[in-house]
Amino acid sequence: MTMTTVAPVDLGNYFLSWVDVTTLTNSSESTIRRAIRKKKFPSPVKLFGDRGKVGFRKADIYLWCEGRWTPKGGE
Repeated sequence: MTMTTVAPVDLGNYFLSWVDVTTLTNSSESTIRRAIRKKKFPSPVKLFGDRGKVGFRKADIYLWCEGRWTPKGGE
């Protein structure tokens, strides 16, 4: 059996935190939560199972900022 080394994945390359998203969009967390319920903003995804950590897909947020995000996925 051979052992392979796997480089750690930097989740910051793929996901944004609530603080990042509120700063980027210049919106409050409550405003974003309302937009998520109305399907007008990308939903966060669970990170690390049920530990309560969530992140927003960076690509989805950038598409939303450009006005190109749709609930069905991008353009």
